[in-house]
This record gives sequence, C-alpha cells and structure tokens, in this order.
Amino acid sequence: MNEKQRSILNELLSYIDLKYNSMFLDLAEYAISLGYTPVRNKTSDVSIDFRKNKFKKTILKMEVNEQKHNGYKFGERNIPGLRLRFFAVKEYSDIFSNGIQNVIEEYDGRYTGCYGCGRCDGSEGYNFIYPDGRKVYRCGSELISIFDFTEKHIPEIKELLRIQDAYYVEKLEN
Repeated sequence: MNEKQRSILNELLSYIDLKYNSMFLDLAEYAISLGYTPVRNKTSDVSIDFRKNKFKKTILKMEVNEQKHNGYKFGERNIPGLRLRFFAVKEYSDIFSNGIQNVIEEYDGRYTGCYGCGRCDGSEGYNFIYPDGRKVYRCGSELISIFDFTEKHIPEIKELLRIQDAYYVEKLEN
C-alpha cells in the first residue's frame, strides 16, 4: 500500500469504531493486492471505492455508515458500511443472501430484472430464491450492502472478491 492509499484509508478508519479497523484494513489490503485502487468518493460522508481501471469496475466499497435496512435508518447504528460485487459467485452464506434480499425488498421489488443497460448480456446478476420458490433476479451492476458482518466473515468476503476479480480478468482476456 502506498502513502496516498494509506492516507485515504486512514481517513475512513479514523471515523469508524476501532473494532472494525482491522477488518477494514485487512479487506483493503486484499483488494489492493488484487490490483484495485482505493478512491475517496466526493461525498460528505467518507466512503472509499476500490476500483480497477482496467475493468472500470468497483468491487468493494467501505463507508463510515451502513445503509438502511431491517428498520434501521442510514447511519443509525455505529456500524460502518460494507458493499461488494460478487455476482460471479454462485454459492455463499446467508449474510450475503440477506444483502441481496434487502436490496430487492428495499424498493418493494421495483429494481429487479435486467435493466437493459448494455453493460452485459443480462447474465451479470444475482438470483435470489424465496422460501416459497419464487425466483427474483437482481442486476449485478450495483454493489450489495452486507450487514452484521464480523471477523468470521472476512475469509469468505475475500474469496468472493477473488472470484469476482477472476471473472473480470477472464472476461477482459476474451
């Protein structure tokens, strides 16, 4: 991690609860090792996108405040926000599935399906299956917020990032 990257990350870390610092630092270092650059967003709240210019894609976002969910308002809890892109992965634990469900239900299912934006052939997204068997597709162009993550989720988050990055590398080479 170079000095500029360290400075960007330190700004975020200075705003979040200390118990999250090591998790965010670990994920940031991992994303950087995959070739993603931390970029400070021009927002009033501190947030960092990790993007790879070669793909023009953001794979990870770290924020001072988590997004609204399950009756909690934006930033209501003292928990930082974490968003990922992981549509290339077909199996993951419930915490990630819950993130997909949250984004589907946050807008009462209005923003589901393929948006027809032309960035993909409609295959870059998430399939969420409800207990009643109903299947809902969510476009993968948006990052998915992950809630109530802990240290035990970090290895799986890294694996999701690795697989998503490998997907983009393979796509770029073809």
